[in-house]
Amino acid sequence: MVNKIKFFLILIFILVFSYVLTAMYSFHQIHKGIYFNNKELIENYVDWQSVRGNVKNYINVEILKKTQSEKLFKELGDVGILLSGFTGKFIEIAIDNYLSSDGVSLLLEKSQKKDEIPKPSIITMLGSFTIMENNGFNSFYINYVNEGKQYPIYFMRKGIKWKIINIEFPENLFNKIKINK
Repeated sequence: MVNKIKFFLILIFILVFSYVLTAMYSFHQIHKGIYFNNKELIENYVDWQSVRGNVKNYINVEILKKTQSEKLFKELGDVGILLSGFTGKFIEIAIDNYLSSDGVSLLLEKSQKKDEIPKPSIITMLGSFTIMENNGFNSFYINYVNEGKQYPIYFMRKGIKWKIINIEFPENLFNKIKINK
C-alpha cells in the first residue's frame, strides 16, 4: 500500500514537473528564435491567427476611440466613419501581410535593441520560471517592458507546446499620434 502511494506521488511530481518544463522549454524556444532570428522557431511557437486577430481587434478599437474623440472626424460625419473604416481595412491588410515570422524576422534585423537580449542558455531557460505569471491551468503570460510600458504576452498550451496567442498593448499607445489640422 505504501509503495502505491509513493508511486502515485512520484507520478504526480513527474507530471507537474514535465508540465512546467514544457512551458519553460517553449518560452526558451521563442527566446532562441528571437535571439538567433530563426523564422522556423518563431513560426512553431506563435499562433499567428490568434495574434493577428487580437492585434486587429485592438487597433480597430483604438481607431474607433480616436475617431470618436477627434473634432475633425466629428465634423466629417459619415465621411469620417467611412475614412476610419478604410483605415481599419488598410491596417488589417498590413497586419495580415507583415505580422508573421518573416515580418518579425525583418523587424529583428532592423532592431536596435537586439544587443540587449541575453544569449539563450540553460540558465535563461530555468530562469524563465521566475518571470512567468500563471493565468490558468493552460495559460501563462510574461510582461515584456519597453520604454516603461508593459506588454503582457500570453501563452496557451497546444498539445505539449505552448504558443503565443496574444500580445496586449497599453491603453495609451496611440496617444502620440496627432492629426494635422
